[in-house]
Amino acid sequence: MKRSPLFAGGIAAALAVSLAGCAGASSQAAPARTDNVVVAVGALPDSLTPSPWGGSASHVVLSGLGSQLLQYKSDENSCQNPSTEVAGRLAESAEPNADGTGIIVKLRKLTSQFGNTLSAEDVRWSLDIGMKRQPVMQGTLKSSGFDVDNLVTVIDDHTVQLNTTEITSYTIEALQNNLFYIHDSTEAKKHVTADDPTANNWLSKNLADYSGWDLEEFTPGTTLAVTADPDWEGERGDVKRVVVRAVPSTATRSQLVESGEVQVANAFEYDQYESLKKAQGVSVADCASQTRDTLMFNTKTGPLANEQVRHAISMAIDRAALVKGAYAGYGEPAGSIFPMVDGSAIYKFDPAAARKLLAEAGYANGFPLTLSYSETRPGPVAAKSAVLIQSMLKDVGIDVKLQNVASATDFSTALIDGRYQAVLYSEPIVIADPAYYSYAFYGTGAPSNSTGWSDPKFDKARAALAATPDEDADKRTKLIEEMTALVDKGAPILSLVEVRGMLAQKAGLSGAQPLTNGQIYFNALGR
Repeated sequence: MKRSPLFAGGIAAALAVSLAGCAGASSQAAPARTDNVVVAVGALPDSLTPSPWGGSASHVVLSGLGSQLLQYKSDENSCQNPSTEVAGRLAESAEPNADGTGIIVKLRKLTSQFGNTLSAEDVRWSLDIGMKRQPVMQGTLKSSGFDVDNLVTVIDDHTVQLNTTEITSYTIEALQNNLFYIHDSTEAKKHVTADDPTANNWLSKNLADYSGWDLEEFTPGTTLAVTADPDWEGERGDVKRVVVRAVPSTATRSQLVESGEVQVANAFEYDQYESLKKAQGVSVADCASQTRDTLMFNTKTGPLANEQVRHAISMAIDRAALVKGAYAGYGEPAGSIFPMVDGSAIYKFDPAAARKLLAEAGYANGFPLTLSYSETRPGPVAAKSAVLIQSMLKDVGIDVKLQNVASATDFSTALIDGRYQAVLYSEPIVIADPAYYSYAFYGTGAPSNSTGWSDPKFDKARAALAATPDEDADKRTKLIEEMTALVDKGAPILSLVEVRGMLAQKAGLSGAQPLTNGQIYFNALGR
C-alpha cells in the first residue's frame, strides 16, 4: 500500500491543537496586488447556507466565506503536500478537556457585519439550527464523536465545550467542515418565524456571520459579490472585493481568464488547463489531491443489486483510457476504492471476465442502465467520462442511457435521496481522515450512504480505525486494507480516477490555492 499524507491525520494531532493562526497559501510567482478579484465557477448554489445543499456549488460559497471554527493549515508547501493539521479560523484554540468528555473551544474577538461580537451563544445557536436544517450535519457530528443530544455547554461568553461521547481520530478536525457554519445569532434571531425557526429563509439570502465580508449582491445560482468589512479583526490579504459568477460554459470561462476579466477560475475540461498554461499572464495550480471521481450504484433493486454485476461493470471500465481520454492525462487510474491502496481484483480491465460474470449472474444478454451525471460535480469531465463509460459497457452488452442533470441542487438532492440507478460523482475530501470519509459513504446508516450497501465487518473495522491514533501506523494500515477489501467486494461505489486539484488564476495572485475540497478561501487572496 502506498502511503499518503491523507492517512496521517490521527488522534495525536487532534488532541493538542495550537490554533494561534494559519499562514496563507503563497504563489511561486511574485505576489501581485489585486484589490478586486473576479472568480468564475461552473455553478453557484441557491442559498448562502448549507440548505438546500448544492454540492460543489455550496462548497464555493461556504469555503470562500469561511465562517467555520477551524481550517486546514496552509503554507507554500500545501499544493503538493496538503496538510491534515487544523488551525484556528473563528476559534483561538480547541483542545479536549481533562476527562475527555468534550472539546474546549476558545473564540477569537471578531465582529459581524452588524457589529455584534462573536460569542458562545453564536456557536450554540448555529450548531443547533444547523442540525435542524441539514440532517447530514447531525450525522457528521455524531460520527465525529460529538454528543448531538447535548452538544454545547456554554462556559463563558467566549468559551464553549462541545460535548463528546468519544474522541475519535478526527473529532477536532471535523470542526473545519463547511456544514458547521457559525452565524451572528443576535441578528439572525430577528428573522426567526413560526414557519422558519432556523431563520434559513433570511440567512439563505443575507450574510450574518464572522467571515469578514459584507454582502453586496447575491443572485441565487448566478452571482455573489462581497466587499471586505473594514472593521473585521481577522487576518486577510489585500483583496477588498470578490465577485463570484456562475459561467456554465468552460469555453467562456477560459476566454475570460485569458482576457484578464476573471482572475480565478476552475472546473475546466482538463485539456483546457493545458492550453491555459500557455496563455500570457495566466498560471495553473496543479496540486496534489485525494479527491476521487467515482461511479455509484443503487444496490437496492434490479440488476445492480447483484454483486457480480457490479464487479463486471468495474472490470469492463478501462480506467487508464478514462484518464487519457477524458482527463488529458491529469490524474491516476484508481486501483481500489480508497486512495493509495492498490491491487483490487475487480479493478483490472478485463472485458472477457466481465462478460463471464454477467452471464453467471443471469445477464448474458446484458440489461439497460441509466447513468446520471452532472457537469456541476465532478465537473465538465463528467460528460466525456459518461460517453466513454457508455461505450465500454456496451462492449459487454450493457445498454447505457445517459441522463444529464443540469441543476447542482437537483443533482445533490437526487443523490442524497437515492433517486438514481447509477451516477457519476466526485468525493471531495471535506475531512481528511479515512476514518471519516470511509464512513460518510459506506458506513451503515451514514448520512451520505444512499447506495443501500452495508457490512457489519466494515463498520467494526472503521470504528477501530477512528479509535486508533496516528502513532500506531501499522494498525491503521491493516485496518484500511481490511476496509478496502470489504468495500471492493461489495462494490457499491467504484473509484474511477484519482484526480488533481487544479485552478487557473492570474499569474502572481497569491492565496488562490485549492483547499482540500478544491475551492478557495476569499480571505487568503492577496495574502
